[in-house]
Amino acid sequence: MQCFAWLFLHSKMIERKCLSCGTWNNDEDYCKNCNNPIKPSLIRDIAYQSQIDAEKNKPKSKFDLFVLATKNHHYLLVRIIYKIVYSISMVFAAIGAFFAWMLAMVNG
Repeated sequence: MQCFAWLFLHSKMIERKCLSCGTWNNDEDYCKNCNNPIKPSLIRDIAYQSQIDAEKNKPKSKFDLFVLATKNHHYLLVRIIYKIVYSISMVFAAIGAFFAWMLAMVNG
């Protein structure tokens, strides 16, 4: 029975190789040698967080700046024109969504 317990405990151990320094580590989250993350979920989370940070720091496009400036313009006429154009675009989007839904219902 003791041999089975030893086999069971050692079959659960996972060894991971650090991508930075090449050191083999037992089932740990960070490398013992260089303290870089070696657990795949941690590496994925760090990469995802860096993507989010890059998106936040990306400058706005000229079109987005134009829309924002038009939406908050100090002249009432410009704001009214913005609201009219925005409303028309939402109506076209709703009609397009309706036709897409109808097409999906026809195919089953």
